[in-house]
Amino acid sequence: MNKTRIASAAFAAIVVLALLTCFCACTQAQELPDWAFDSLYAADASRAEGSDVRVMSVNMLVHMESWGGEPVEPRAQLAEKFFGHYAPDVVALQEMCGDWYKCLEGRLDGYAYVHDGKTKTNMIYDADRLTLVDSGYFEYDKRDSSGCRAVAWGVFLTEDGQKFAVTSTHFDLGTDEKKVEYRTSQIAQLAEQVRLLAQKHGCPVIAAGDYNVLEGEDYGDGSNYDDLVAAIGGADVRYAAERVICDEEFVAEHSDNLWDHMILLGQAQPLEYRIVTEPFFRYGEELAMTDHYPVFCDFAL
Repeated sequence: MNKTRIASAAFAAIVVLALLTCFCACTQAQELPDWAFDSLYAADASRAEGSDVRVMSVNMLVHMESWGGEPVEPRAQLAEKFFGHYAPDVVALQEMCGDWYKCLEGRLDGYAYVHDGKTKTNMIYDADRLTLVDSGYFEYDKRDSSGCRAVAWGVFLTEDGQKFAVTSTHFDLGTDEKKVEYRTSQIAQLAEQVRLLAQKHGCPVIAAGDYNVLEGEDYGDGSNYDDLVAAIGGADVRYAAERVICDEEFVAEHSDNLWDHMILLGQAQPLEYRIVTEPFFRYGEELAMTDHYPVFCDFAL
């Protein structure tokens, strides 16, 4: 066998080994015991009276050591139970990765991805309750090289024919001049897409995601939380909702980690908005599903 064939065979063996490692990590990991989810099942998951849809946003914490990401399995088990308990109609996802797609395979009963590509920014929706009528995906013109900085969007019909749209996005993080420039551009591009969806489909648009901006912080003109809300021309769902459910004391103490927001453009009524800070998706003291607090809201369309 010549050197070329030996090299090719060695490369093929490495690829197969890597695939098997990923497969085994997601299929042969030890199952968490039932009691690990007791506090989750005890949490109230009822929908607000009069609501038509529940929209959620979660940064899943990509499995990258440089970003502090823990192995996806058994976090995928936590995610399966978490989504199953709260039963959102649409989930805006950020920081997905190959491991997440692999480990969630077969765990999201009834859900489908909005975007076929295994991108870090995506969405899932309940295909038994909703019909996807339009969708798309694009990366921002100005962005870092992480592969995260993009918009996935979908337009949905409920079973009784009501239409609404959701976008999922993940902005650049940072206060240096370049990141401020990137985020300012991203705000403008997202706002344009949200307005286009509202005009084209004549429906409310819920712009959800990890915006990497905190309320009240000044990162640089054009790149702040207030700039985001103003550019879209809508309202922060947290403040427009009739009721907000969260551990207020905990949220006040951890306001420096509230990067995730929902901005509503159009005619819909946010009924109940929740910031999920309870530790029920934690197993032990070091394992958590994500390093973000998921948010979701029940809407009347």
